[in-house]
This record gives sequence, structure tokens and C-alpha cells, in this order.
Amino acid sequence: MRFTPEKLSIPDQRMKPFIDPDEIWNLINNTKPDKHRVRDVIARSLDKKRLTMEETAVLVNSIGTDLADEIRHGARELKEKVYGNRIVLFAPLYIGNRCTNNCQYCGFRV
Repeated sequence: MRFTPEKLSIPDQRMKPFIDPDEIWNLINNTKPDKHRVRDVIARSLDKKRLTMEETAVLVNSIGTDLADEIRHGARELKEKVYGNRIVLFAPLYIGNRCTNNCQYCGFRV
């Protein structure tokens, strides 16, 4: 499987910020998904394809309990495909005591 990163407004450069909040909020505020688009995104995720930010916004902006149920069912199915019937926990591994990111929840932030 070859990784082909999504092209975003800020180019991905080593050790430089790459998240554009305006681009993210634009997608969240302006993506209006329909049932067919939501189902396409769910199917793509079940094929273990990396979702784009726009596809993620489609899922986040889905309206209606039937779509929410389909998204939950798809997430459960994907989890079982990837991990099986087990619980997997992830913990960050830090080599140093300082990080270049500024995550509000983290004690290692800048």
C-alpha cells in the first residue's frame, strides 16, 4: 500500500505547522452530505482507504438518526476488521520532554 498524502492549502514541510484552521472550518461549515455520499464514504472506510478531510466532514455533518446508525455500524465493522474481538489501547511514546506541537491536553506541548 502506497501512501499518497492529500494536498492541502499548507504544504507538508518537515517541522513546520501544516494545519490550516480556516480550511478545516470551511469544510465543516460548508459540506452538505446526502445519503448516497455518506454511504460512499462508509464503503470507502470499510475498504480501509484513508479518508480525506472532506470525507471526514461528510460523516461529521451527517444529519438523521438513520445515517448516524449506519456510521456507527460501519465504524463497528471496521474496528472488527482491523482489531478483531479485542480492545487496543494506544499511548504516545515520547523520547524527549518537549514537543513542537501545542495540543491543549498534553503536558509535553510547547
